[in-house]
Amino acid sequence: MDFGMDKIPIVALCGFLGSGKTTLLRNWRDDMQLADAAWVVHDLSESGVDARLLSDEERHLDPGSLTGRVAALHGSHAGESLHRSLGVALGEIAELEPKPSYLMCESTGAARPWPLIKALTQDSRYVLRHFIVTVDALNLHRDFANGDVLLGGGDPLKDLSLQRAAAVLAEQVAMASVLVLTKVDTIPKEVLDRQVRNLQQMQPYATVALSAQAGLSLSHLEQVPAPSLLALSERAKQLGLDHAEEAIASDLEAVVLSGRRPFHPERLHSVCQNQLGTGLYRTKGLIWLVSRPGHALLWQQAGSQISLELSGLWRAEIASSDEKLLPEEREHLEALLESEDPVFGDRRYELTVIGSEPDRSAFLEALEWALCSDEEVTAWKAGESFADPWPTIKEA
Repeated sequence: MDFGMDKIPIVALCGFLGSGKTTLLRNWRDDMQLADAAWVVHDLSESGVDARLLSDEERHLDPGSLTGRVAALHGSHAGESLHRSLGVALGEIAELEPKPSYLMCESTGAARPWPLIKALTQDSRYVLRHFIVTVDALNLHRDFANGDVLLGGGDPLKDLSLQRAAAVLAEQVAMASVLVLTKVDTIPKEVLDRQVRNLQQMQPYATVALSAQAGLSLSHLEQVPAPSLLALSERAKQLGLDHAEEAIASDLEAVVLSGRRPFHPERLHSVCQNQLGTGLYRTKGLIWLVSRPGHALLWQQAGSQISLELSGLWRAEIASSDEKLLPEEREHLEALLESEDPVFGDRRYELTVIGSEPDRSAFLEALEWALCSDEEVTAWKAGESFADPWPTIKEA
């Protein structure tokens, strides 16, 4: 599709915390149509986990910088410095060879859409192709009466945290050019039909697409017209959003919990059963369990849903247990581990917790309680086993 003047088309993916943006983008990452695309990851966390998932780099990506074809805009670059940092990234991306076929942008679920759109379109070498907002169908059903609440109907929300989430979600939906209902396989068809009607009433100019298990490809949206910046500007004025400068909803805060110790599998399981308050919107990062010392686990929590995904093996485990390593491979690994912790090696946990008080603080306190004690670490080093209620992970 020709957008004129040889501009780089931008596909921006927004949507409230945990609605499936990263899963969708990771599937698109393998699309040959996007083989030479550039990526911008606008992430509220301090660790830039989402950027690393989309990058081929093993190391941490420097915030505010372009590494290969991935620009990691996390920490302060996601908030007060977004417009300036994104301007720098856009300039660097435009000079890449070969020229990117698309600029794909994944934005934090706490983003305010109009400041984000203005930042993305500040460089005349680009054109906005899609502003996609993902909406979790299960959460819309469970927490927001299938969208009735967002339209001002249904029973008013009494929970302050849900009120804040509803405000952010409604703002994002109102500015979308494409709305993607995710996890549609988790609700009955009649409920899904009602959700579609409500979303179309909230944003009659958007195309509504359905996705189960991230089964939507970018090519499915090929015939959807590009949004008009003028029309989006007018809509922002109508909704009183045109003067919004903050790129992030001001009442959502992120805190990073990091360290070296393993989590005790039973205590962490208990925390997840008893400490997921409605004000805890999102937790994402890497952890390790004392019962599975070789596994670097990607932890993702959104609402009451939690997943653990095997993202790789810790180097310390490979160095100590893989008898097939060549001498030069072992020497290289040991050199990399020299600067790491003498007990844990490169094993670590790094979790970004997003939510409102008091649920966020209560969950952080509970997570610290779930870490192994000195005595339990000593027991692990001595080869003792630990009961593990988490599902078994099948390695590829």
